[in-house]
Amino acid sequence: MQQLLRRAVQVYQDEGLVPTMTKSTHFVPRYLRHVIGTKGLYGSPYYRNLLCWWNARPYSVDNPFTIVRVDPNEIIHVTGRGPNPGRFQWQDLGKVQGGDWDQSDDRFEDLPVVGALRDHFENNMEWEDVEFVQHVIEQAKRGHVIWRGCASEKDVWDACARVDRLCARIQSQGYRSKQDLVQQDSLSPDKYVDGDRFNCYDEAVVDIGRDGQYLFVDGRHRLAIAKILDIDKIPVRVSARHRQWQEIREIVAQTPQDELPDSVKTHLDHPDLQNILYREK
Repeated sequence: MQQLLRRAVQVYQDEGLVPTMTKSTHFVPRYLRHVIGTKGLYGSPYYRNLLCWWNARPYSVDNPFTIVRVDPNEIIHVTGRGPNPGRFQWQDLGKVQGGDWDQSDDRFEDLPVVGALRDHFENNMEWEDVEFVQHVIEQAKRGHVIWRGCASEKDVWDACARVDRLCARIQSQGYRSKQDLVQQDSLSPDKYVDGDRFNCYDEAVVDIGRDGQYLFVDGRHRLAIAKILDIDKIPVRVSARHRQWQEIREIVAQTPQDELPDSVKTHLDHPDLQNILYREK
């Protein structure tokens, strides 16, 4: 709660009263539902089923934990859906949403942390010389936590070391899915809800826009490193789909392949269609 209040004060100082009230109106309900979810509701299959039905209605409900493998270089833009789709991704299981949120011009490469990782790993800059890291330290000293929970300078250097280890591991062992890491006892299965193994599905997260385009939601460090190391394919989990894209998926699920319209056939090689393409109709 203290972090929530500090964030509200920071927004007020930076943007004024009206934006603070507007953002709080959207943020606070999602924050409270998320807190309640991590206290047990996310662990209930009945609640998850209700959540998926509510998020997807009136469309059929997909398995919200399906993992697809995509080329990281195809994830170019950041989703315009909000508020806070990455932080509260477990509230959006199976979400289908209309609107123009998939037309965002924000690019993944323009995210400050992505630039920092490229400075460090590609341009061989020491962490202490990276402008983003210096900004994080400055904010931490002012009591603002803006990166990986860093509340002190020591936290920042520890976080940098963890990113170094992550990159080294991916470079030496390949990009392994969270499912594999949990099965190999390299990762605890429980991060969000005790006993529910959510970590098995805690991959980089994307939304899918109306034309099937991938839009970044969460997992910026893993995705940035995958791009830097030129990894061919990585596992991702889909958070939300645009209503128009879901309608294409519904047509594929309900129509024999040889009867599909040409406008749909152009999408048949899309990874998000493979789990329904050959489903018995």
